[in-house]
Amino acid sequence: MKHRDFKQMQRKWAQAWREHKVYAAEDFSKKPKKYILAEFPYPSGKSLHVGHMMRYTLPDVLARKMRMSGYNVLFPIGWDAFGLPAENAAIKTNVHPAQIVKEATDAYRRVLAEAGYGFDWEREINTTDPEYYKWTQWFFLKFYEHGLAELKEEPVWWCESLKTVLANEEVIKDANGNLVAERDGKSPVERRMLKQWVLKMPLYADKLLEGLNKVDFPESVKAAQINWIGRSEGVEIYFTVDNPEKDKIKIFTTRIDTIYGATCLIIAPEHQLVTKLTTQEYKIQVEEYLAKTQQRTEFERLADTKEKTGVFTGSYAINPFNQKKVPIWISDFVLMNYGTGAIMVVPAHDARDYEFAKKFNIEVIQVIKPNEPIEIQLPYTQKSGYLINSEEYSNLTIEEATNQLITKAEREGFGAKKVYYKIRDWLFSRQRYWGEPIPLIHKANGEVEAICSTENPDEYNKVLPLLLPDVPDYTPSSDATSPLAKNTEWVNTVAKDGTPAKRETNTMPNWAGSCWYYLRYIDPHNSQTFADMEKMKYWLPVDMYFGGAEHTYLHLLYSRFWHRFLFDLGLVPTEEPYAWRMNGGILLGPDGEKMSKSRGNVINPDEKIEIYGADALRLYINFMGPYDATIVWQEGGLKACRKLIDDIYILSSKVSDKESSRPLKVAYNKMVKNVGDMIDNLKTNTAVSEIMIFVNIAQKEEYIGKDEWSGFLKVIAPFAPFIAEELWQTLHNYRFEEFTKDKSIHVQPWPDYDPAMVIDQTITIGVQVNGKLRATVEIERDEAESSVREKTLNLPAVQKWIKDKQIENFIYVKNKIVNIVVK
Repeated sequence: MKHRDFKQMQRKWAQAWREHKVYAAEDFSKKPKKYILAEFPYPSGKSLHVGHMMRYTLPDVLARKMRMSGYNVLFPIGWDAFGLPAENAAIKTNVHPAQIVKEATDAYRRVLAEAGYGFDWEREINTTDPEYYKWTQWFFLKFYEHGLAELKEEPVWWCESLKTVLANEEVIKDANGNLVAERDGKSPVERRMLKQWVLKMPLYADKLLEGLNKVDFPESVKAAQINWIGRSEGVEIYFTVDNPEKDKIKIFTTRIDTIYGATCLIIAPEHQLVTKLTTQEYKIQVEEYLAKTQQRTEFERLADTKEKTGVFTGSYAINPFNQKKVPIWISDFVLMNYGTGAIMVVPAHDARDYEFAKKFNIEVIQVIKPNEPIEIQLPYTQKSGYLINSEEYSNLTIEEATNQLITKAEREGFGAKKVYYKIRDWLFSRQRYWGEPIPLIHKANGEVEAICSTENPDEYNKVLPLLLPDVPDYTPSSDATSPLAKNTEWVNTVAKDGTPAKRETNTMPNWAGSCWYYLRYIDPHNSQTFADMEKMKYWLPVDMYFGGAEHTYLHLLYSRFWHRFLFDLGLVPTEEPYAWRMNGGILLGPDGEKMSKSRGNVINPDEKIEIYGADALRLYINFMGPYDATIVWQEGGLKACRKLIDDIYILSSKVSDKESSRPLKVAYNKMVKNVGDMIDNLKTNTAVSEIMIFVNIAQKEEYIGKDEWSGFLKVIAPFAPFIAEELWQTLHNYRFEEFTKDKSIHVQPWPDYDPAMVIDQTITIGVQVNGKLRATVEIERDEAESSVREKTLNLPAVQKWIKDKQIENFIYVKNKIVNIVVK
């Protein structure tokens, strides 16, 4: 196809598909449903980058094939448009973030259409649309009403450059080892004590763990979330500090059976007793250590590969079981927001504790011995054996001792069973402008009040959405005051009792709108509720969810929590939002490096579509490799796919009313079967190879029968939708002016294949002489034994072993093997 032709063709069909709603899903269709979802993009920058296309192309191919296979497919798109990029651009350009987002979404929408994605555009959503964030605010009020949203003062990461709080997951180290914001990779961060709104995710820890047993997620994703939640069953024990006040240090342990081997306590640097426990002799060392701790993320503090650090406080505590005094240390691998912020150290039976003890010359006492009389090296960490050096508990099994030790602790009031989680409260508020306003007010007496009840539709439909107001400027401040505070007319309001009040000026994080967007796709234009229950019962759960591995701890966990909360309230029909998950890989630049503007290796799909056409680009993205792989961009591969499109167009001149040759029919049927299976198994890279193989065979034929050509066009339709549609219309002599949805190739049934045709007719079988393999012979499937005998006996490799010998028996197992018995 000539260069000028494919651009006109793309515009023509993209517009026709949109106008005729070719890809629209039907609520309550009698067809089996398939809800396929790819994480929606953040409209940042002037246009999509090719990494976005890598994320969406395979799901689009799958959705198209499912639609042609008789499914009612929902494959929607929208925009996750609140957040820092638009706001930072607004500060630089003095253009309202809403305008920046509109320009970006217009550009993204254009590129997605030009690239031929089969989205249901009638369900397009935008998280910055007031009719959308009305319900985000309504959900927050639900959390607040049920005690899951709380205002807490705690240490948080503050980024002075971005002027906002960051979650732990949003803090990384740069190449020089400095702590910086993940957002731009360069803005320094520091610790601050701030009052922040949090959502109490730990209260849902067990339900989030249970839910993982009900979904088909990659084991790596499940393991990551299980580890992030970090459920531990154990015992809380109180150690008494050896000081006049007899302060108590509460530790949490999952191995109370080893408590007689506890030779020191370690408290977190943030522990409330640090100052009190630090003696004058160790004050300078402790202060220096605390300063260093401030420059480490929680990930670094917990990393097993890091060398353990610590400092002695100068104080001691008393083990309640044996009254032995043990030193109290500080170490940053103990976190205040997990467990109690204090641990007992048992070097003989914990690898981390052993490393710590050896470094700081702390006593090591073995208290567990294996059942077998074998030599062991400390630390002995197996949870099998019996107790030694444990007073009256010696010689008891671990299980027996554990039960008796817990009983003693509970009876005497210095301990009790407890379950702890590593997962923290979700830090929910941000000190920025471009986000959903939090629908709460602060009364003069210090009370917090919701602006409406979520139980009264007349009330919340009147009050919500609480619109994001204009402000004099969007610049955030260093004192953690939100830009919204600058609009005093908006901030100053009246409480329900008529007293003066001020609106909450923090906004929600960019994750808020993405926690429930999959629900809004189901019913995007409903003004009375976030989604109709009957529609949700039809569509949920999402059958297949494609996204990024970077969202395993953030969006994926947040949205599961959000959904389970809604399920508990009876607002959604399923416990889990997503039945299946697959994480996408990474597309590297031509230089093998991660794409970035600073490296100059970013691939712009606009430019590639302009040069090679959308079909070629789509084919290449599918052909590059598996969806979850790390792949290097290679221009040569794109050129080869452009040539494939040209070859397909040229093949159309060979279409004939004559019947295809048998070899072409065989190749066609194999292609239909293989490509269909490969799409179903998400192996689109090998599927494109199968298409190439068939084209090569067809090029050698004098003509192609219409049946095979029709089926071939259907097979390539999910990969190259534009040329498939164009050639389909030509094949059937359809006039473009009379185009209707039912005439589109993309709603035609996926082609069947003849099972007999996909079985190879020529097969190779082994030839044995006296039971030993001596040769192979090529025969036709089901070939007569007499013919097989003649071919076999004439083989030089067989002649060598039967020469001058008498053939006593010729055994032929049909289509399997030949065995010649000679004497």
